[in-house]
Amino acid sequence: MRPIRLARICGLSLAALALSPAAAQTEPAPLGDAALRSRYALPGSQFAEIDGESVHYVVEGKGPAILLVHGSYASLRQWDDWAARLSRHYRVIRYDQSPAGLSGPSPAGDYTIEHRIRVIDGLMDRLKADRFVMVATSSGGLPAAAYAAARPKRVRALVLNNIAAGPVKFDLDGLPPALKVALAEDRTHPGWHAPEYWRQILLANVVDPARITPALVAQWTDLNSRPLRDPAIGKAVAASTSFARTPDDLRRITAPTLLLWSADDHETTLERDGKQALALLGSTDKSLEVIDRCGHMMPFDCPDRALERMMPFLRRTAR
Repeated sequence: MRPIRLARICGLSLAALALSPAAAQTEPAPLGDAALRSRYALPGSQFAEIDGESVHYVVEGKGPAILLVHGSYASLRQWDDWAARLSRHYRVIRYDQSPAGLSGPSPAGDYTIEHRIRVIDGLMDRLKADRFVMVATSSGGLPAAAYAAARPKRVRALVLNNIAAGPVKFDLDGLPPALKVALAEDRTHPGWHAPEYWRQILLANVVDPARITPALVAQWTDLNSRPLRDPAIGKAVAASTSFARTPDDLRRITAPTLLLWSADDHETTLERDGKQALALLGSTDKSLEVIDRCGHMMPFDCPDRALERMMPFLRRTAR
């Protein structure tokens, strides 16, 4: 069967679905770079060319540096709630990983882990953050674990939430019916995704549906329209994204590491990924905290409760 165009939900693979297509929708007019920046840039948004690509980043607060790494199809806006609280005590740095958000696609089509490590180095060098804490969610755990393994002298501590601890096995039969309908409709218009598609993707990854607002759905629709219109970008990202390397990276990590896991994560489950990640970690200072009533998209679904469990670790390791 031919794969659907969305190769990942938050970094995890989706195979083809044999579903009957629903009625087609009309493609919305795409937003250009200027319009996207006008609509979604934050007051502190900055842009810099790093390793050959434009990188959108935001720095807030003062104190020990913390770098936030978002998941697939998200952006630095995924961390809005966490950044607001963390910046009271820390210097919070977040950025859009290409081809996501306002950074957009890599001009060279380079989405390798080696390139992503160079981008992090370049960004943190630019900000004169020699040592810092890394916090990553979902597929953001892939470059974060690789970076922590490769740069032990720079990573003061590491927080990983709901990451894939190895090759992903996705349960297509367990998809919610409304998501299956949205995926079927999506097959009728190659080259773009409708807002309802993104709404169902987001709803499938949270416990609290109230967290998925119309504004959030519009944000995901608009910010993902640019890279998804070019099939070559998706192929390049997929070719450079392999969770098979993560077990080895986890074994090489020596920094103090906190694993934050959502009890209701059906993509990277506690039993399969959370406990495996804890066992694989090379750090002698490692722990696993489980957040009840929270889905895969932890920064959206339960930001306050997750932060409460993370703050003691940060207070102990960030300074």
